[in-house]
Parts: sequence; structure tokens; C-alpha cells
Amino acid sequence: MKYCPECGKPLPNEAANFCDNCGAKLSAAPTITVQPPKSGAAGSSASAAPEPVTLVQPVEEKSTAVAAICSLVIPGLGQVYDGKLERGFLIFFGTVIGFFLLIIPGLCVWAFGIYDAYDIACKMNNKEIPFLPTKTAHLILFVILAVVTVLVAVIIASLMLFAAFVSPMVSMH
Repeated sequence: MKYCPECGKPLPNEAANFCDNCGAKLSAAPTITVQPPKSGAAGSSASAAPEPVTLVQPVEEKSTAVAAICSLVIPGLGQVYDGKLERGFLIFFGTVIGFFLLIIPGLCVWAFGIYDAYDIACKMNNKEIPFLPTKTAHLILFVILAVVTVLVAVIIASLMLFAAFVSPMVSMH
């Protein structure tokens, strides 16, 4: 009998792709069969040997859609989801600097970041590159940094705009 590695419930079907209880993906997952130890009780019969237990290993995969959507919402977040923190920072700051230069370079870096996050997830799922787990703390810190950076950029742009309008008025008086 097979058991789900996530919730431990028995699987009703040996060829199940998903656990009926928790929904964990089981398809094409490697299995481990464990033979329970025989009880050494004096009164036990030899015919009551314990049944071997088969555990299904979960398949580690990245969602390509989640990676692309993360990079669409915040440039570089898809790379952080894929486990590539440094690459995420490069995409984010490349996009911010590109927007300050002429907007078009920022859009190009952002579009590349969306494709790159999708591509990294595909390569991890196809075992072309090693799987890197998603670190929730990195995602949270990255989002906080992105929000702070955008707020600072808006404040700086507002001050520059204010200075541009106030300066001509002061020189008129």
C-alpha cells in the first residue's frame, strides 16, 4: 500500500497522480518501499507478518506561470521565486535605472526578466539546471525592498518636479 508523503494518508489507487486528501502531486514520483520490523513477541504467529509500506516522494517543480507573473508584477521577483536572489536584484535595479534613463530600456529589461523567470522555471522542471527551493524570507524582503525603492524614487521625482516649478516662480519676484 502507498502513502502520501505530505499528509501520510493511504492512497486508494497505486497509480494515483494526486493525493485525494491533501492534493499533493504524485505523478512520476519516485517511491521508497520500507519493510517494517518484525515484532519479536513470544505469542505472535508467523503468518501475521507486517505488510511493506511504500512512500511516494513528492516531485519538486516550479510553476512557470507563477514565475512569469511574479516578474510581471515586480521586476526580478520571478527570479527570487526561482531561487536566484542576485539575479532578481540585477533585473529589478536594471529596470529601475532603465526607467529613469528613457523608459524604453526599463521596459526591455522588465520584458527580459519575465522571460528569464519563465525560462529558469522550465529548465528546473526539465532537470537541465539544479532545482533551487523558494525561500519565503527572500520573497518578503525583496517585495519590501521594491516598495521602499519605488517610494524613494517617487519622492525624489516629486521633489525634482517641485523644484522645477518653484524655481521659476521665485526668480519672477
